[in-house]
Amino acid sequence: MSVHRREFLKQSLACTLAGRGTGSLLQAQVKAAAEKRPLLKPVHESVVCPWTPEHPRHDHQLIFPLDERRLLLVWSEYYSRSKQPAQKKGFSGIGDHVACQISSMTSDDRGRSWGNRRVLQTNEWAHNVKHPNLIRLSDQEILFSYVGWDSPRARNVFMRRSNDNGRTWGPQQQISEPGWYCCNADHALRLSTGRVLIPAHGPAADNYVGGTAYKGGDLHSFVFYSDDGFQTWKRSANSMTAPGRGCHEPAIVELKDGRLLCFLRNTNQCLYQCYSEDGGVHWSKPVPTELPSPEAPSIIKRIPSTGDLLLLWNHVASPRNWPRTPLTAAVSQDEGKTWRHFKDIDNRTNYDAAYPSLTFVGDETLIAYYSRSTDWKRDSEVSLKIFQTDQFYA
Repeated sequence: MSVHRREFLKQSLACTLAGRGTGSLLQAQVKAAAEKRPLLKPVHESVVCPWTPEHPRHDHQLIFPLDERRLLLVWSEYYSRSKQPAQKKGFSGIGDHVACQISSMTSDDRGRSWGNRRVLQTNEWAHNVKHPNLIRLSDQEILFSYVGWDSPRARNVFMRRSNDNGRTWGPQQQISEPGWYCCNADHALRLSTGRVLIPAHGPAADNYVGGTAYKGGDLHSFVFYSDDGFQTWKRSANSMTAPGRGCHEPAIVELKDGRLLCFLRNTNQCLYQCYSEDGGVHWSKPVPTELPSPEAPSIIKRIPSTGDLLLLWNHVASPRNWPRTPLTAAVSQDEGKTWRHFKDIDNRTNYDAAYPSLTFVGDETLIAYYSRSTDWKRDSEVSLKIFQTDQFYA
């Protein structure tokens, strides 16, 4: 069934009251929300990137098919520069700006096991590099984009290109104008026209997104786009934002009529959405949906076997960026007009489960996401759950 406005307003009010009171009220609301939907039982689950003292945080992951047999897991792997890294699990306090590199592993058994770990992109910046995206242009050509972070005024989007199906990568080039930008892993996409989009966001100054240092103010979303495989590229003519802290971490899917549907993170206790009718050049004004959400991102993709849309997000209303549980899936069979088949992927009330990636392999759906105990600091692991795709309809 779809989410009704009355239920949305009820959840929003509960969260507002909880935000003014104690943490126990907010925990109670998280538990109540989780009890409303069934928890999907995966056919396989594992922690693919576990916590270690040397690598105490893992997130911003994607799973990319290399061919009919092999999968590539790519993720942001933070590392300790200390000669004596913290030994207590979950308490190293690894924040967003600390050292991080982009690493990878491969699987030959549809995600049941992983090996051949290597560093895909070393950290060449003062802070770190993360937020990987991979886009296939042909059976051999792949685009690899990421964000390198140097300072409060320098956080830019870069790209490498492979012409041998990911075995080697060409020289690095910067695709963003110098400034402050951010992207989400597993959110780049290729349209039916061949156009490639890399969704991004940044702070706005003088009507130019990314042209100022980030200070916690209004965030604006847009896309970098290219019609020639990013030999040349442009950016959206306008941006997407809303009251509060703005709109960021856009999640985009192409609809059957050629329009683009975009979901956006914000501080207004629900996902916002907007549309583009010209392939991402121009965007409509974002409006609130009836999908409760904290300030956390979503991901949306089309299910190849059915043609329906699958949305993943944290289904709980909150004006803050916490709680990030439960992680919920919903299906739209009418191109995003309504949502049905609400089911939880992870609804542990004492664990965060957020920033999901979404990959379809045969008759299975692979969902990876960062997970961490709510007692931890900023450390996290990458969890993977594999489902039969028809489970989302059962």
